[in-house]
Amino acid sequence: MTTQRERRGRVAVLFAAGLAVVALAVGRLRGAVARAESVPLSPLFARWRVGADYLDRHGVATGDPLPGEMDDVAAYESPEFEPDALDPAVRRFYERTAEYDLDYSVRWHPGFRLGAALAARATSRLEQLNLPAPGGIDGTLRSRIVAVEERSDPRDGARAWIRTDDDGVAVFVAVYASHVSGDRRYVNIAVPLPASNLSTVLLPRTCEDGGVELTTRAGTDDEGLYLVTPLGGVALPLAQRFRVRPDGDGVRAVHEMWAFGRQFLTVEYGAEPTENRRSEG
Repeated sequence: MTTQRERRGRVAVLFAAGLAVVALAVGRLRGAVARAESVPLSPLFARWRVGADYLDRHGVATGDPLPGEMDDVAAYESPEFEPDALDPAVRRFYERTAEYDLDYSVRWHPGFRLGAALAARATSRLEQLNLPAPGGIDGTLRSRIVAVEERSDPRDGARAWIRTDDDGVAVFVAVYASHVSGDRRYVNIAVPLPASNLSTVLLPRTCEDGGVELTTRAGTDDEGLYLVTPLGGVALPLAQRFRVRPDGDGVRAVHEMWAFGRQFLTVEYGAEPTENRRSEG
């Protein structure tokens, strides 16, 4: 028969264990907040719907249309990235991105398909991160890139890359920029969400096939995914990687994402200059 002293002892053990869990969670949260504080992140949020007209509806100051996601890939030279090793087709894609249409296919991994199906209902209304649910059809994305002025987003070289489907509905609306830390320049991307944004900081690395890998898993200081809110930012237990390789005049790309170390999404892209498609047509 359990005595009162034994019961009290068990309660004390459970209470101590609970405190330990809370302390661990608080410690991790503090670390996640501290990581976000050290990285220059975009201040751009949305109210509710994002959409292809996000810039106009939210009063984001814009400049001229721009040709590419990057002005010059040479600016990203680092111990991990050698620009001269890039295949010309890959370099052209990054510096002339708006001249490409992108075909894409989406694969949600087991364990995440139900959640993806539910989330797709919200993202289709939000017109942001608007990927098809499991079993959905593949699609084609049209691109528009426009400069974002410093008074709206002070990050280096900020520009909005708006990708829409054949009906003009937004699939991705993201503001691309960069920042330097130490001897590395990072790709710094913000995806506006209601009262927040999802920011990704990626390190470019050259590949042996003339392609490039942009990853949050290189083990350097700034890379990662961050949730930014009016109260501040916090690093998330998410990771992603883009691998882009030459494919004739165009490129092939694979985008992979992980949550808590488990892969949940793979998106494959094919891109070739729009002028090529028109001539074939």
